[in-house]
Parts: sequence; structure tokens; C-alpha cells
Amino acid sequence: MFPFKETLSNFELGVGFALFILFGFATTNHFVVHEKTVVITGGSEGMGKSVAIGLSRKGAHVVIVSRTVEKLESALEEIKAAAFNSTSQRFHYISADLRDADEADRVLTEVTAWNNGIPPDVVWCCAGQSLPGYFINTPTQTLRDQMDTIYWTAAFTAHATLRKWLVPIAPGQNTKPRRRHLIFTASAAVFVPLTGYAPYTPAKAAMRALSDTLVQEVEVYNGSRSNPRNVAPAADVKVHIIYPMGILSPGFTYEQQVKPELTKLLEEADKPQTPEEVARVAIKGLERGEYMITTMLTATLMKASAMGASPRNYCLRDTITSWISSLAFLYVIPDLTSKAWKWGRRYGVPEKNERYRS
Repeated sequence: MFPFKETLSNFELGVGFALFILFGFATTNHFVVHEKTVVITGGSEGMGKSVAIGLSRKGAHVVIVSRTVEKLESALEEIKAAAFNSTSQRFHYISADLRDADEADRVLTEVTAWNNGIPPDVVWCCAGQSLPGYFINTPTQTLRDQMDTIYWTAAFTAHATLRKWLVPIAPGQNTKPRRRHLIFTASAAVFVPLTGYAPYTPAKAAMRALSDTLVQEVEVYNGSRSNPRNVAPAADVKVHIIYPMGILSPGFTYEQQVKPELTKLLEEADKPQTPEEVARVAIKGLERGEYMITTMLTATLMKASAMGASPRNYCLRDTITSWISSLAFLYVIPDLTSKAWKWGRRYGVPEKNERYRS
């Protein structure tokens, strides 16, 4: 998405090297999943499947959720094959339409029963797809569908999950510290919105706002656990949010077919990653204990320019990177706007079917 390709590589290299020297040596694992139960929505393909495979390799019990049974069955075989210990790990899939809040409740209830009455330790929301297009050329039903598929699937899943996790238990019943993780998957597009993503970016931005709210709200419940006299939940809850850029997947292939040509021009410096790479980097960020996790340096710089009141991963690093990025974006934003204007001058008003041009 960065338009100044000629200078970006050197800029990223210098910033990346400096940040690695300052902050690249953390060793504590804050995301231990060995023998933990993990639920991954959208786990039948793309990033979700790669996340499931990555966590299976680390010894997790894995449940994947999606709508299509055939895809779930195929994905589950790959996830099983990657197991750290195939004799002790357990695997399961659930077909559900998480655009329905009742379905999200059903999934959490079924997983809890499958897990011997214990709620899952990790819930990772990966469901969703991008349907880009010019705003006024996009049917209003598509606008609604994007919000349903992206935001509401995550919100309903989070709601059902937290209602399971935050049930208070009597004082003295907590015998050992526990930690559960709720993970959202947004997009770096929320940091630098581009022409052509109006159907998609607002839903991801809403997800970011929900995550930023919940990361603070769960501290009420976490704090209650610090007083042994309180009726409190059984475990602390940590909230995280992942911000990938382009991901090579079946969804990305379709997205490229319907994406406006101007959008492709504006994001030409965005080199899509494989689902495996995105999953690996995201898991590493979780193991470092990060809240806002980007999967490539370009996205990290975009994030730094738009941190706002979101919690920082590292105060010093994020502050320094924010200063640098803010200077860079004095050029980036006017350049994006100029390219949109010049496109209109050259090609005129987008046709009704512009987003379907090859």
C-alpha cells in the first residue's frame, strides 16, 4: 500500500534493523498452546487453516469452524497430519454460520462439551472475506454482507466466548493461574484506507474499535481475580488483534478479479504473503505478548502512523516508529489522493461495472 516504492525498501531496512537491535531478543513465551484447546473460525482455508496447522504443530487441541463441511473435513486432515503428538492431541470441526449470534453460542457450547465441560483456552476469529469496489457502485446488500461476514461474525463469536469465560466462580476455587486468549483478525487497511475498499475497511475498523474496547474492559474481570475474597472468573483473559496485509488464498484470488484497477495501482507496493507466513508471524507476535500484531514491516509503519489511543506493544519503540511514520505519511496521503484525482482525470467516472474489469 505504500506508493513510494523506490525509497521504501531502504527505509524499511534501516528501521527494521534498528528495531531488531533494540527489541528483537525477547524470549518469554506468552502464548503457550501445548495441550490447550483452540477454536479457529474461518479455519477451513487460507490464514485460518494455516493458523490451525501451526498451533497443531505446537501441541494444541484444535477445533475449526466454517460453513462448508467438505472444506472442513479436508482441512482437518491436514491439521491432524501436522500434530506434535497425534496420539494425545484431539481435533474437531463444527459447521456453523457465525453471522447468526445463536450459531456462535452453539459453537461455544459444543466446544465446551467436547472439551469435557471446560471452555476453550484460545478463540481466534479468522472468518471473513473482502469484496472491493467503488462505494456507490456496490449494492447495499453487499455493504451489509461485508459487515455481517467480517464484523458481526467476530463480534458474535467474542460475545459468546466471553460469556463462557467470564462466568464468576466462588472464592478459593482457583487452584492455579490460567490465561485465555481472544484474538481478532483485522487488516492493515484500517490504518491507510484506500479507494476501492469502502465495502470492506469499515467492517475491519469496527473490529479494531471492538478489540480496543475489550482489551480494556476485560481488565475489570482480570482485576477481580487479584482479590482472593472476590467472586471472579476462572482465568485472566488477554485480547489481541492481528493486522495482515494481502494474503495469497482462494479469497484473495477472487478479490483480485473484482478489485478496481485504481485500487491495484494504489496498493502496488503491497506484496501478498502466503497464509503460512502470516500465521507464523502472527503466532510469534502472540508468543511475545503483543496486542496489535502486524505481519510485515510495511504494515508496522502503517500501524505506527495511526495508533491513536490503541494500547502499545512497546512504549518506546512504538513512539519512535510513530514519529518516523508520521513524517513519511506527510507525503503518502497526498500522493494517494493525487493518484485518485489523476485517475479520474484520465479515465473519467467509473462505470457501473468498473470493479469487474479485468
